[in-house]
Amino acid sequence: MSAPFLTFQQFNDPGLASAIAATLKEQEVECVVEKVRPLLEPGFFRNTIEQNIHLKVRATDLEKAEIALEEHYRRHLQDIDPGYYLFAFTDIELLDILSKPDEWGHFDYVLASELLAQRGLEIPAEIAEKMKRQRRAQLAQQEKLIPPDGLVEFGTTLDRFFSGVSDRLMKIILKISSKKQV
Repeated sequence: MSAPFLTFQQFNDPGLASAIAATLKEQEVECVVEKVRPLLEPGFFRNTIEQNIHLKVRATDLEKAEIALEEHYRRHLQDIDPGYYLFAFTDIELLDILSKPDEWGHFDYVLASELLAQRGLEIPAEIAEKMKRQRRAQLAQQEKLIPPDGLVEFGTTLDRFFSGVSDRLMKIILKISSKKQV
C-alpha cells in the first residue's frame, strides 16, 4: 500500500503550485496539486489570503521533496535580483531563517544559507539538518498543545456571532421599512 499524500506546501497561486509540482516531478517526486475548501468563506470575510491550493507529496517523500527543491533553488541563485530583500538582512536574521525554514520557504532558506557562506559564516550540512530536526520537533510539540477541534470551535463561534448580527440587522431593516409605510 502506498504512503498517503501529505501537504508539502500551500499556495494562493495555482500557477506557482503547478510550477513547483513540475520541478518535483522532474526529480521523480510523486505529487499532486489540490484545491482545498477554505476554512472561512471567501466572499463573506473577503478572505483573499488564505492559501487554499495544496501541493501534496507522499509521506515517505517529504524529505526527498525538500532536498529536490533546495537543489533546484541552489542551481538558480545566480538569477536573483540584487534588490531581493534578503540581501539587506543581518547575519542574525539570516540565521533565524535557517532555524525556522517552515516560516520562510525553500528559496529563502537556500539563499540565506548561501549569503551566510559568502559572509564567512557557512553552516555545515549536519548542523543545518540538526536545526531542521529541532524545528520539526518544536512544531510537533506545538501541535500537541493546540486542540484539533480548536478551529471548528472558532468557526462555530464566528457562525453564531454573524448569525446574531444578521438577525439584528433584519429586525432593524424591518423596523425601518415599517416606519416608512406608516
